Amino acid sequence: MQVNNNAKGVLIVNTGSPSLNTPKAIRTYLEEFLLDKRVIKIPRIIWLPILYLIILPLRPKRKVKDYNKIWMKEGSPLLVISKRILNKLKAQSKLKNIFFCMAMSYGKPSIKEQLAVFKKQNINQLIILPLFPQFSFSTTQSVIDRVHESLIQLDWQPKLKIINEYYENDIFINSLSKKIANEWKVNGKKDLLVFTYHGLPKKYINDGDTYYQACLNTSKLVANKLKLSKKDYITSFHSKFGLGEWTKPYTEDLLKEMPKKGTTSIDIISPTFSVDCLETLEEIAIQFKNDFIEAGGKEFNYIPCLNDSDEQISLIKKLIN
Repeated sequence: MQVNNNAKGVLIVNTGSPSLNTPKAIRTYLEEFLLDKRVIKIPRIIWLPILYLIILPLRPKRKVKDYNKIWMKEGSPLLVISKRILNKLKAQSKLKNIFFCMAMSYGKPSIKEQLAVFKKQNINQLIILPLFPQFSFSTTQSVIDRVHESLIQLDWQPKLKIINEYYENDIFINSLSKKIANEWKVNGKKDLLVFTYHGLPKKYINDGDTYYQACLNTSKLVANKLKLSKKDYITSFHSKFGLGEWTKPYTEDLLKEMPKKGTTSIDIISPTFSVDCLETLEEIAIQFKNDFIEAGGKEFNYIPCLNDSDEQISLIKKLIN
């Protein structure tokens, strides 16, 4: 079988989502996610009883209610929007011999399945693009691990290029800045711009993960582009899970305290996500809004991810060239 030396395969990877909004599908997704040793570093002898006796029997049923609030007609928002991105890349790409696939770290389509597609196409050059702007061992490195494991299982070793992070890319920073500025034109600028990122256990940062600093840098780069002063924006972290200290400040705590200190209107954006998902659409846009309003806030404006915007498509094309 002849190898196509001029062809490039581009594998775009995101976290993943349940295939259906059912307790069974959510359990399957959570099990795969929470068994990842890059995500949960608690010793197995301690973690597995917690996972199988407490989390998996209880959490899937609760999560069905959360997903009900955001589930789209075509399915999970993350999967639906990811397919739109893929379709736009295929439709807009005028470059010959470049083939795009979309995979998920957890759930379907899997990284191994999509790499097998490239292998069947006799592609010898691969570009791996995890859609995580800021590198973390729990996200990007987990993707890299799965890519290498899959290639071993497929007995295949193409030329490999991996894009570790891209938060400093001008197109990324310009796209976020433009999105925020457009929101201000339409809905007016609020008292404060909140950058909220998915949190990490502080131990991971102490062990050498660069994610925390990358998040701070992202906020600063966007703020500089928008010509904001330090009092105009704040960086915080959400989705703390379990015991132990995580990256601070915690978004939940900040939002409950802001109205008491005179900040009653905010714009909030999460540059850690490229595509809207349960965390952005339910936790941030619904839960956090309710917390803020109940604490005395007046206006809460969630600014969506880049999703399948023209800016996102342009960014991906730039990153793979």
